[in-house]
Amino acid sequence: MSNADKFRPVIGKNVIENLTVGMYDDPRFVYREYVQNAADQIDAAKKQNLYQSEDEPSIYIQINTDTKTVIIEDNATGIESAKVLPLLGNIAQSTKNKYEDKGFRGIGRLGGLGYCEKLIFKTSFCGENVKSTMIWDAKKLKEIINDDSIKIGAAELISIITDYSFDNNENADTHYFKVIMENVTNEMLLDIQQVRDYLSMVAPVPFANYFTHKNKIYNNAKNKNVSIDEYNIYVNTDQLFKGYNNYIYKNNAVSEEDTIIDVAFFEEYYKEELLFWGWYGISSEMHQIPDENKSRGIRLRKSNIQIGLENCLDKFHKRELGNRYFIGEVYAVNKELIPNARRDFFIDSDECIQFSKRLRKLFFKLYDLYHDFSTKNAAIKAGLDLKDISEKIKDDTLDTTTKEKLSSEIKKLEKKVGDAQKSLPRLLNKYQNKDSIFNILEESIKDSGFDFGHEKEDKRQYLQKQDPQNLNYKASKPALLPQEEAILKKVYTVLHQNLIKTTAEELIQKIEEEVRK
Repeated sequence: MSNADKFRPVIGKNVIENLTVGMYDDPRFVYREYVQNAADQIDAAKKQNLYQSEDEPSIYIQINTDTKTVIIEDNATGIESAKVLPLLGNIAQSTKNKYEDKGFRGIGRLGGLGYCEKLIFKTSFCGENVKSTMIWDAKKLKEIINDDSIKIGAAELISIITDYSFDNNENADTHYFKVIMENVTNEMLLDIQQVRDYLSMVAPVPFANYFTHKNKIYNNAKNKNVSIDEYNIYVNTDQLFKGYNNYIYKNNAVSEEDTIIDVAFFEEYYKEELLFWGWYGISSEMHQIPDENKSRGIRLRKSNIQIGLENCLDKFHKRELGNRYFIGEVYAVNKELIPNARRDFFIDSDECIQFSKRLRKLFFKLYDLYHDFSTKNAAIKAGLDLKDISEKIKDDTLDTTTKEKLSSEIKKLEKKVGDAQKSLPRLLNKYQNKDSIFNILEESIKDSGFDFGHEKEDKRQYLQKQDPQNLNYKASKPALLPQEEAILKKVYTVLHQNLIKTTAEELIQKIEEEVRK
């Protein structure tokens, strides 16, 4: 007799709890799971030509705080009556394709069990006049799990807490799947605003019209052959859109200092296939974005559904808080990037390893970006502070001690301003081939009133990117040898590339005077 014949393993009742409440950190995940399943069925319904128009496929979420009831309904394929028990009664028994479908493990539908007293599934398949209903008694489930004297397996437990019925009076043209959570026990799931905020960042919904960079994102995605799956999702009749906008909020008000001015894009390939693609916002100041901005952080998405929480990608940044300087999205494109069971990252694979390595390298470059903006911000502040204190010290009513303190502060600021006049040209030169970032930096400097001495010059002239041989600087003394003249041209070029125009011209003038002697 083999060992297999001697031993019959039992899957304990507690596995049901582990697959529901114990699986995720945030109870709102149940909305993501049910929306994800609905989206898959809408995709299937489209292939079956069940819709008359593109606007017809929809997912409706109804939250009734008075009755503590949540309903998630879609008008997708529904489930054939003969398949309801095999599909809804079994656990981790899914017919979906892990490479094509958004959800494929067959456990997400159980998520609601941990947060209500009764979980009900109602469905009808197009062409059938049958409405199938399956009821899971979540209250009884918890009682049995918590009673240590009841020793039963998971399969027996399911048979005890579930009930199935059907009605032959349904309209044969209808097709839907409905999840009903009765007597919801978690307040977060009944907080309509919290649910909207959560789904606006997690669910596969469109960008809002007031996010003016959306068309640029759509166009770039199209050029890279990246599909952004989107669905009509409603919460209490209001349609959901992604939570991105052009403004950054500070102290519950729109910050007048910082605005998302543009978006930049990135992509990485592995084995000649697109691994990931994405975008990030560039603001005028690139300050750390306050917590009150629900769209803060670059989010990870697969099939346009968020993976993990907002801090999922924090570990890939050079600094722990680096992700808080940005808004944006990373779309995992490669089919081998498969979400793990918790949907907080991907299952192990070569593609996952490459994804991590390349994303970390990209994010390290983003550190340089917000660090450079910080340098610019500090330089502008030093210039404005110098101007302000220089005015204050002119006040004849100030006592000697105060004037001495101000004089000391002016000397410190003059050094900072002097350093800035050297560093800012180099900083701009660094982004000469990135028009968007260059323009934002330059415009920010101009708007601050910081004396940078290049208001009348265009980018090409200002950066002095011309061939040094074409520069028109020539020493006045006729006796200069051609080699000496060439050296001077190189010196003048370096001065113009690293100093503001007025300072560079002053130094060139002094050199010319020395040459004439």
